[in-house]
Amino acid sequence: MDDKEKDLNTENLSETNNEDLHNDDFVKENDAADVKYEENDNWEFEAQAPTLSNDYFLKNDKFVVEDDVKPEKVQSKIVNANIENNSDSFVIKKEPLKFIPLALITLIVIAVLVVLGVRYYTVPNGYEGDKMNPASVAATIDGDKVSIGMFNYYFSSVVNYYEQYAAYGYFDLDTSADYSTQYTENKDGERVTWLERMTEEAMQEIEYTTALYNKGREAGITVSESQQETIDSQIESLKSTASASNISLNEYLSKNFGEYCTEDTIRLMLEQYYVTLNYKGQLGTQRDYTDDDINNYFEEHKNDYYKINYCFAALPYDESSEEAKTASNEAIKKYEDQITDRDSIIKLVPTLYADYIEQDIATSMQNDSSLTEEEARKNAIEVYESNVDAYMLGSEEPFGKEINEWLFSENTKIGDTNRYIDTQTGYAYILVKTEEPQLLEDETYTVRHILITPTTQTDENVAQEAEEAAKEPTEEDWAAAEKKAQEILDKFNESDKSEYSFALLAEENSTDYASTSSSSTEYFGGLYEATALGAMVPEFESWATDESRKYGDTGIVKSDYGYHIMFFVNDKPEYQARVIKDIRDNNIDNIVDSAEVKIHDRIRTKAINDFFASKKAQTEQMQSQASGSTAGTATQE
Repeated sequence: MDDKEKDLNTENLSETNNEDLHNDDFVKENDAADVKYEENDNWEFEAQAPTLSNDYFLKNDKFVVEDDVKPEKVQSKIVNANIENNSDSFVIKKEPLKFIPLALITLIVIAVLVVLGVRYYTVPNGYEGDKMNPASVAATIDGDKVSIGMFNYYFSSVVNYYEQYAAYGYFDLDTSADYSTQYTENKDGERVTWLERMTEEAMQEIEYTTALYNKGREAGITVSESQQETIDSQIESLKSTASASNISLNEYLSKNFGEYCTEDTIRLMLEQYYVTLNYKGQLGTQRDYTDDDINNYFEEHKNDYYKINYCFAALPYDESSEEAKTASNEAIKKYEDQITDRDSIIKLVPTLYADYIEQDIATSMQNDSSLTEEEARKNAIEVYESNVDAYMLGSEEPFGKEINEWLFSENTKIGDTNRYIDTQTGYAYILVKTEEPQLLEDETYTVRHILITPTTQTDENVAQEAEEAAKEPTEEDWAAAEKKAQEILDKFNESDKSEYSFALLAEENSTDYASTSSSSTEYFGGLYEATALGAMVPEFESWATDESRKYGDTGIVKSDYGYHIMFFVNDKPEYQARVIKDIRDNNIDNIVDSAEVKIHDRIRTKAINDFFASKKAQTEQMQSQASGSTAGTATQE
């Protein structure tokens, strides 16, 4: 080994040790006796060790691969090596050395472990990106590494979602029992364990975000200034919460989102979220489809753009025992015999929802002492009567595929009934078809806008914002808002005047946060898509529905909310507007579906096991503290 190679290896060792020390807060040490090597896992060394899968000729200290090397050619080179005056060259022939490659690879692996340490390949280090070690890689998506910490974040979020709603009775999930022994259905209707469903949904979220994040970066999409401020603000908020508990941020994240979920992970997750959102926003401004594209897509998915009205009654369904199940089925049959149309369900409302109605009466009279019981009962019954009406799109399956097909079938007549039993929620639904399917032909329009709200706030005293916001804007405030709106429109007119440029200005300037990425929704660039008539203020709608409007038209409209800088997109029947949205969403799904996904099962399983072990430990700690507190109180008494 020459001096240059020695310096390089020393440098690598030094960097590795520094990384290990940096991660002592959240890296678990393994005693030498407890180290277990991964067997048959699917992570790979980043650097490919030279093997003898080809014939290599070493010339001037470099490996040179020669294709199609024939034995006689190799022999000739060996014989004539010195004759050709290549004293520094030699040839390795494959066949006589077929046992050597394994030995060489073993030596190389040992050498790497000596330099980097066993921990580098067996213990996650909590880093993201280039600093992530092989033991941290739970999956790769289009070659992009997904860390064990990132999987922990998404998996814990999915688990917490189902546990919270299970507590309200929305899911048949026993949160005190092993999720790998409880069964449910996935989105494809397949019978799976709850653990499989949670894992599958976490991976779907990761695949979706990572695939679009990668494509977004390739397209040059970045996080905006305001979005970066939001990321920094959220990190600081997490730090404050952690500090209040006298623990570090990484400890706090580890406790809440699973082992090895760190500040690096949360920062990357938020960056991925915003880049993905911005990339989808950019795709949403690309309108390179024709009327033929719209019509062809509609013909292929025609049923998706029909709506059907129906009525339903809901009954409790108990399958805790055979007796309870039989009683539930008998009740369903009894009410099915009485239901023939909407009016027949209305008549059954006081009986079907008697318990709920009594609860609502008591609550209403408690909140409003002036209400009589008769008035409270009338109000409660009217609420449940209004809830018997519903509609379903052809693309929706709230009661499963079979009920959807039954409702939309030409063979199903008005007045026909069917039942759907939801064992997850413990309810049975009796449905009656009340109308034939109807094409979504109502007029809609799609626009983007930037709202500039007149404000009396000043920069002198931020603490006065709440008080100032409550004041009525003055004429000067309105004039200032109008001036700002005009300046923004002028800036747009000086640009390429594309829809995407307008969307970016909306992201930077609009105070209608619900239509930008500032909201918790996935809206971007001030977009209001497939907007029904009557949904917006008259001034806004009047401009958007003007018959002279064409794509790219802009203008400024004043309403009680402020000045709206408008960008017209289209005015179409609802089904066509939905087709356009579905074409875009389908293109996005194709990007995700085409991503190359590789799961590292052992590392992902480790993440899941660590998550539940940590969750169990926290539960036991809380129970212990509660028990200790109770014991202390008893002693004092």
